Amino acid sequence: MAEEHPKDTTLDRLIRILGAFDTDRPTLSISALARRAAIPLPSAYRWVDRLAAAGLLERAPGGAVGPGMKLWELASRSAPGTSLRQAAMPYMDDVQAVLRQHTQIAVLDASGVLVLERLSARGAVPNQATIAGRMPTFTTSLGLVLLAFSRRYVTESFLAEHGAELGAPLKGPWHDAGPASSGASGTSGGVALRGNAQNVVNPTEAELRQLLAEVRQQGWASADGQIDSEATGVAVPVLTPEGHAVAALGVVVPRSSEFRPGLAPMLLAAARGISRALGPQAGMPASDMVFPQHPPVALPDTGA
Repeated sequence: MAEEHPKDTTLDRLIRILGAFDTDRPTLSISALARRAAIPLPSAYRWVDRLAAAGLLERAPGGAVGPGMKLWELASRSAPGTSLRQAAMPYMDDVQAVLRQHTQIAVLDASGVLVLERLSARGAVPNQATIAGRMPTFTTSLGLVLLAFSRRYVTESFLAEHGAELGAPLKGPWHDAGPASSGASGTSGGVALRGNAQNVVNPTEAELRQLLAEVRQQGWASADGQIDSEATGVAVPVLTPEGHAVAALGVVVPRSSEFRPGLAPMLLAAARGISRALGPQAGMPASDMVFPQHPPVALPDTGA
């Protein structure tokens, strides 16, 4: 039976309750919610009653509960990615109209790649990205672009925190590499991968740094068959006026796609349009704004 943390505040418990739901567990029984939120079962019942009355949770058939419409309304109105999504949608529509596969935009946060929007066509190649879901950072084109073009302290802080995953098998439920880790952080923590690629291993730190240097040099990233063996991901950065990544714009297409040679130029043109549409907005979700968990780290003076 779960016990409340000795220094718990009301806000602490609320955060854990709302954070217990994810894209693969959109509803939970109250007992499962109590376990995931680390609160006693009687307290969970009281919290569910209060939050359901406020519209922040709603009851599903069979006694399960999930996020309520009021919570979605509040999040949609105040999300830091709202302006980014609005600026990106016309350009994403143009790319999607040509490719008829998957077009998506994502940002970097403390846990990795957070997908803000995805456009997909019926019959397209498999794609594991979901809106408001997470993708691995070190083995996807979106993740490589975000790390390559983020501010240096963000990249270094992220690598310092996730260093244990480098060189290790990529893990996630339903992925051939094995079950997800139970840790709170990590590239695949909370990521439910259902791809069919086998034995995927994250690059070592040296390999990753070489990859990031190549991505910075060419201006875009690609990943073949890392999550789904028949798919290729290509992504480019959406840059701030200072040249730092505010987001990554990407596509997922069949590895045999006739469009592959032209994907990067098409995406780079769309990303420039998104950057112009955003402009020098103070509210842009730049990496150092959506990634506040990482303070600047002390770096050696390389003269760069």
